[in-house]
Amino acid sequence: MSGQNLVQGVIDSSLAIAEEILGYTEEEFDNAMNVKDMLLYRNNVDKAFLSMIVAANSYIALKLNITPRSHSDRRSLLRKIDREDLRAFYNDVMRTLHNEAFYDGVYNSEEVKYCY
Repeated sequence: MSGQNLVQGVIDSSLAIAEEILGYTEEEFDNAMNVKDMLLYRNNVDKAFLSMIVAANSYIALKLNITPRSHSDRRSLLRKIDREDLRAFYNDVMRTLHNEAFYDGVYNSEEVKYCY
């Protein structure tokens, strides 16, 4: 297997994992909303953000053959590959799902649905 095929296989696998995480979180989000469980809600939105991290890392690895180590790295590398649109979206989702919902406990289901 060539190096390029190996990289593509890893990226495909990572994207499948991101989709699986997101699919699980969509079901869990509905459950959290139905039972009005804030802990379930907070854990769920952070898992949804994890799916975005995995997808962003895969995209960056495809373009630059490196894996970001932090949120700052991701934003910087997305800017480097001239994907300001993805960088801005990543930053917005990070703020909504990770900072506000998970850390601050802000309960705003409409904002969270936008991020899915």
